Amino acid sequence: MMTAIAALPLPDAQAVLIGTAQSVGIETIATADALGRVLAEDIVAPHAFPDTRRSAVDGFALNQPGLQEYQIVETLGAGELPKHHLKDGQAAAVMTGATVPEGSVAVIRVEDTTVVDGILVLKAEASVGENINRIGEELSSGEPVLNSGDRLTPVNHSVLCCTGIAQVKVRRLPTIGILITGDEVLQLGQEHRPGSVYDSNRHFLVGCLAQLGIKCKVLGPVNDDETTISSSIDQLAQECDLVISSGGVSMGKYDFIRPLLHSSGFEVLVNRTGIKPGRPLIVARRGETLFFGMPGYPAACLVNFFYYLLPTVKKLMGINAVLPHVRSVQLATDLKGRKGRWDVIRMKLVTEAGEERAHKLSSQLTSHFLNFGICDGLALLGGDVDQISAGEQVEILEFIAQF
Repeated sequence: MMTAIAALPLPDAQAVLIGTAQSVGIETIATADALGRVLAEDIVAPHAFPDTRRSAVDGFALNQPGLQEYQIVETLGAGELPKHHLKDGQAAAVMTGATVPEGSVAVIRVEDTTVVDGILVLKAEASVGENINRIGEELSSGEPVLNSGDRLTPVNHSVLCCTGIAQVKVRRLPTIGILITGDEVLQLGQEHRPGSVYDSNRHFLVGCLAQLGIKCKVLGPVNDDETTISSSIDQLAQECDLVISSGGVSMGKYDFIRPLLHSSGFEVLVNRTGIKPGRPLIVARRGETLFFGMPGYPAACLVNFFYYLLPTVKKLMGINAVLPHVRSVQLATDLKGRKGRWDVIRMKLVTEAGEERAHKLSSQLTSHFLNFGICDGLALLGGDVDQISAGEQVEILEFIAQF
């Protein structure tokens, strides 16, 4: 039997969860397959970049400035190594990225030249060092490129590929199980029944986690009976690093999750939070497995995902920065909350007269979900702040920026 924990303020609950979650291991994979993964090692330059003196433009490498005419002795493309050492009055035609011959002191752009009977004629002056990239100009061998804990976006993954490193150590992706509960839950394609709901939470959770490269094991919807839910929790807890349930965490007759955790050897970490919507959240741990009991209402599930579950998943993945990304936007409408809790408010971003403004959506009811279709993000009132007036700045958690 576990001792219940009092409801936590939002930042305290975040701190508990982030402090508890640990990355779930390291594996070595092909760099080509590492897009979206999290580095488990620092990446340093394996050699100088560039590793030869190279032309920054299409043009001609010159042995000495100040002449009007030069003898062209060689033509070099990218990847070709020079065969000549330039002597006085000599030049080499070089493409962008080509290694310049020894003796080169400048590269003049092709548009500033003309060639007459094999002789290069300059139409402009060239300065010493012009248009030549020095060895190690970008990075010297051994200098840092990327850091452990960086997630490999398409940009920094291409940087990693540029180093030529063929294999890389990354954090293992957590294995995540999702348990959908509720006799009232219908799957897409089933005929509508009055009083029932369609299973949006499954698709929301699976879709969001897919943005992080995680594939989920999904059970359910399972019937609202204690035995079935208990065996489902045990099955997923044995197979997964993290188990997420949807529904069954409130105080109703068929809300079995909370008492089952208490009777199944789980240690409660978070038992409700002072947040609206989403207060019934329960988070527990058994061994190395974390369990998130999420509310069944889609709006409450979504809020808990962005403020609690997503930072925890990122920590399990080994990502360095895990807290929700927010940015300041000017508020178009007054926001009001209630002291003693954290109010999460649905917002739409609108550009008006060239300026971006944040508008509060008309309905904020936990039982309403469809207006999330026009919702861009969430504003948060909590702590000592229970209202923000129109014209002030408000921090917005934009959905699109979290992945």
